[in-house]
Amino acid sequence: MNGLQKMGGVAALIMAATFVVGFALLFTLLVPAGYFAADVDPIQNAAFLADNQAIMYLWYLTIYVVFGVFLVVLALALYERLKAGSPAFTQIAATFGIIWAGLVIASGMVANVGTGVVVELYST
Repeated sequence: MNGLQKMGGVAALIMAATFVVGFALLFTLLVPAGYFAADVDPIQNAAFLADNQAIMYLWYLTIYVVFGVFLVVLALALYERLKAGSPAFTQIAATFGIIWAGLVIASGMVANVGTGVVVELYST
């Protein structure tokens, strides 16, 4: 097992940890506050974001950006491990994995920027 494969294993564990942290925060803070409820007034959601901006920033950073960065490592480690058996398929899979990681990271960054904009608009 080479260094990239070990890094891929660690990356997979870190990715799992981001899910655990994300779901823990979701079920302990966001759901009880009614953040995702369909019948909540958007002004209440904006007020929640204003009151919890730092926590939401860290939540989005963890579940999107950190996850996405380690997804790149995992995709490359899997490519390295599986390329001998089916090189064309693993190239395609690795490409989709890296594209997916970029989209996940971009989603987290958009969410963080959007949260800041919502809080700014709410405060005016």
